[in-house]
Amino acid sequence: MMDRLGTLVGFLVGASLIIFGITWPDHLSNYYVYQITTFETQVEERRLAGANRAEIQQLRSDLEAFKNSWEAGITRFLDIKSIMIVLGGSYAAILIAFPIRQAIGTFYYILMVFSRERGEEDFEAVYEAMVEFADYRYRNEIIPDQRIAEVPIYFLRDAMDNFIQVDWVNEEMAQEIIRSEIDNYDYQQNHEISVMEYMGRVAPAFGMLGTIVGLILLLGRAAGANPTIGDIMGGMSVALITTLYGVLLSQLIFLPVAAKLERNKESYIRLYEMIREGVLYLQRRERPDVIEQDLQIYLSKKRRLHMRAERSAALARGELGL
Repeated sequence: MMDRLGTLVGFLVGASLIIFGITWPDHLSNYYVYQITTFETQVEERRLAGANRAEIQQLRSDLEAFKNSWEAGITRFLDIKSIMIVLGGSYAAILIAFPIRQAIGTFYYILMVFSRERGEEDFEAVYEAMVEFADYRYRNEIIPDQRIAEVPIYFLRDAMDNFIQVDWVNEEMAQEIIRSEIDNYDYQQNHEISVMEYMGRVAPAFGMLGTIVGLILLLGRAAGANPTIGDIMGGMSVALITTLYGVLLSQLIFLPVAAKLERNKESYIRLYEMIREGVLYLQRRERPDVIEQDLQIYLSKKRRLHMRAERSAALARGELGL
């Protein structure tokens, strides 16, 4: 029911925003165009009222000063009609194409760009914890619950509590359960990524739609009697700024966010695969050095070389047995 409602709302919102984008008055859409139109109107009124040349020249000077100001440099790129067509249309398309829960979640997905990937320190934390836990298991000792609680990664703590601390499933079942959890995480993340990728595709399309609307408005006004600069600029602003908005939203926000979500997903899955392998080794009570050698492949090459150098040095000093 909610998805059907979201589809209906998305269609109505999209159609309404496009209609408003077409019919919204130019002078209320772009402040830069509004100021140009206002100056033109004042000049024409003063001329018809018989104002002297110096007064009209002062208005023209004020207009040139405004055009060269920082205020004009910023406001010429702000256009309400373009925002309604591009941003409103893109979000309405999301409401139609995806469940309403995922459409609403786009704001959260954008904030996720500030989250970090699973870095090398996380893989090292799992590696060190697994080697330590393997020593307990190999000696048939119980791993202290307090030590497991200190592990900073929830997925590892949960796996230890469910499959190591309590012996209620065999190795095959444990592997299947952990694999299902990883696959489910991958599935959910792919849905989030697909939402942002879709917005990255539709934003330029709505930008082109705005360009067509702006050109139609421009040609319609240019064909009229005595078109003013404000009339021409109103259509041009919609035609060009909508394309700019579409490209910026796509290439600067939506697609980069999708790429960041993809990278985060890959780093999390790689870490979870490392935990899966480690847990299965712990279930089999493998020797700590076997786990140590196998899980090193998840560490960076620089870290692996450093650990091998430390091990060789320890062997040379006779601190480790062969």
